[in-house]
Amino acid sequence: MNANTKLQLLQDIYPDSAELDQILEKLLSVALTEQQQRLQRYDRDIHSFEENYQMESGDFYERFEAGELGDDADFFEWSGLIELRQELRDTIAQVESAA
Repeated sequence: MNANTKLQLLQDIYPDSAELDQILEKLLSVALTEQQQRLQRYDRDIHSFEENYQMESGDFYERFEAGELGDDADFFEWSGLIELRQELRDTIAQVESAA
């Protein structure tokens, strides 16, 4: 059963939109908590790179994207984490605005 079918089933079970809204609010709250915990892990990992290389992530990312730092595997991982963190922050903002 796909997500749209499941949502339709919930709408059928809870025809009162206030009840369905409460259920969806709880689900969004759980999702928000999970995403915030994921963000904390990304932040810790990024902080480790910053300490290891004695460089702020903003400076690193700018220099890495400009090709000034080479192709070290750590740099690709660090860059990827920075991008994932930004995507996750955007997702969290969307969930927060929906809740």
